[in-house]
Amino acid sequence: MTAPTWFSQPFSPAGGITAEGLRNQLGRPSLSLLTVLVREAAQNSWDARIGERVDFSMHLGTVGPDRAHVWRELLLPGAPRPVGPVRGLGESLRKRSIRYLAVTDRGTTGLGGPTRSDHYAEPGNRGWLSFVLNSGEKQDTDGGGGTYGYGKGAFFLASRVGTILIHTRFRDESGELRTRLIGSALLGEFHDRDRRPFTGRHWWGDVRSDHCEPLVDQVASEYADRLGLPPFEGNSTGTTVVVMDPDLRDASDDGDGPDLSQDEAGEYLADAAAWNLWPLTLVDRDQRLNLSISVNGVAVQVPNESNDAAIACFARAYRKMLEREPGGRIECLKPRRLLGQFAVEQTFGASVRHRAAEELGLERDKAPHHVALMRHPDLVVGYFEGQAKPHPEVGYAGVFKVDDDLDVVFSRAEPPTHDAWVDAQLSGHDATFVRVARRRLSDRCADLVGPRHVPRAVESTPVGGVSQRLGFLLAGGGGAPVDGDQDVVVQPPSRGGDATGAGGGARRSGDGTGRAGARRKPRFVGEPRFEMLDGRWVVAQALRVSSEGRVRGCVAVVTGEGTEASAPVAAGQPTVLGWRRSDGAVVLGDTVDAGNEELDLLACPVEDAALELTVEWDGNLS
Repeated sequence: MTAPTWFSQPFSPAGGITAEGLRNQLGRPSLSLLTVLVREAAQNSWDARIGERVDFSMHLGTVGPDRAHVWRELLLPGAPRPVGPVRGLGESLRKRSIRYLAVTDRGTTGLGGPTRSDHYAEPGNRGWLSFVLNSGEKQDTDGGGGTYGYGKGAFFLASRVGTILIHTRFRDESGELRTRLIGSALLGEFHDRDRRPFTGRHWWGDVRSDHCEPLVDQVASEYADRLGLPPFEGNSTGTTVVVMDPDLRDASDDGDGPDLSQDEAGEYLADAAAWNLWPLTLVDRDQRLNLSISVNGVAVQVPNESNDAAIACFARAYRKMLEREPGGRIECLKPRRLLGQFAVEQTFGASVRHRAAEELGLERDKAPHHVALMRHPDLVVGYFEGQAKPHPEVGYAGVFKVDDDLDVVFSRAEPPTHDAWVDAQLSGHDATFVRVARRRLSDRCADLVGPRHVPRAVESTPVGGVSQRLGFLLAGGGGAPVDGDQDVVVQPPSRGGDATGAGGGARRSGDGTGRAGARRKPRFVGEPRFEMLDGRWVVAQALRVSSEGRVRGCVAVVTGEGTEASAPVAAGQPTVLGWRRSDGAVVLGDTVDAGNEELDLLACPVEDAALELTVEWDGNLS
């Protein structure tokens, strides 16, 4: 073969789809280009999985001066000229440094099958045709997330020059490993000097008279190595797609702001991958997506259930959903049909911390009050926003997964970017199912929040900062979500040094004048704090006891008119759980014999209420 170069596709007598038509097939996504790319690329990789693990990585890098001349030497000859709003590849390649984004999967089938659209391909062997040549092909992967092959457009949209490189390895029909390399560009429709019309689609590779073949096998590997593309280790199969000159504009500015730095963009990619793909990354899955993000060879931490409290809560709700408890069924009554399974996890101190999550509809720096929507392949479609709980530190993380029998119905309700369920795209019972699912989820969220009873004029301790710092730690250490349904503010005891409440009945022995020999009352130490004890939330308040005696703990709900020790009908009951000594031993009950020591008073909090903790010392205790 001669040296690889560019081929521009002319219109055939029967017509053809233009590059602009392909670029527009994704519509006008509400999500940023980087987020759409993460979702679509990961979905393609997941649909092509062949084993228990898919390694999916995104590497943002720069071609340095030592290799940039190779890129120019190989890709500039015959490069298509810019047409319309898309920049030309030559402009990018002539820069001092060339920026790229390599999206790589391993443990996938790779792109096999015929390299010409006019050749027959067996079902399940159309990878090359679907991704490189054709458009709008219905996916033939069982359980795939995509419905039609539009997602590849995200790679071109993410490139400022509309150009990608595709390097793939697969096993052919006889089981032999094969390798292919090709470049592809979507620019704009144009005419040559002879006024012959062209579609605006271009390919780089082994150019023939009427089409372009990929570089194959040893030749493909040699050119990929010269370009510095990620190699294939051992007998691995999969695909690397290199996005030339990626568009890194800030998503928060509707794509019109300045570019993110490479480090900022890497962090954004990691956050977007986490919030869109977390169900596939859970360590206890039989089939799992292994995520990695890097910038110029330096790994970027990807949020997951082990290091992010909010994701941990969604993960726990997901596992509860898989248990398919009867109370989690979401149903349509007319016609009678199971729509899917629902589960929820209450959160405390697990605020959302990432811009990519904010783009998906969650509120940054606030507790989640959302339901992750998904169907069969367990990719997150979106986050349904429910009512927020009254206390900003308290929320809930829900999961709703469509019943497998309705998977096709809900897939048809999705736009090409698969980020919503739009019932207007359906009719009849199908549209009803989608509408009812949304209404049922709204009702479930309203039940979780319940009536709002916010105490008036209560001066509470600043537990917000404490809960945010402790929220993940208290979730079980390893990222497991917390139990319970707490929305609690703790009313501080009097800071005059006396741990007894007003009229608490505490008294001293002796003459009470404070002379030498007088017994000192217990004193609260520090602020109350939230802890997880035996799977439930408790409020812990340190108490310093300086003299021997019996101590009783008391807890009451603070209202705008004072305190109440008893609860209204159907409301939670504030109770003292017990006492914890310095050696960790817990004494159950509200009363304890204490000496010269420090104890923790342990109380069970009440949802949507402020608590007042007091103690009685000796006094009328028997």
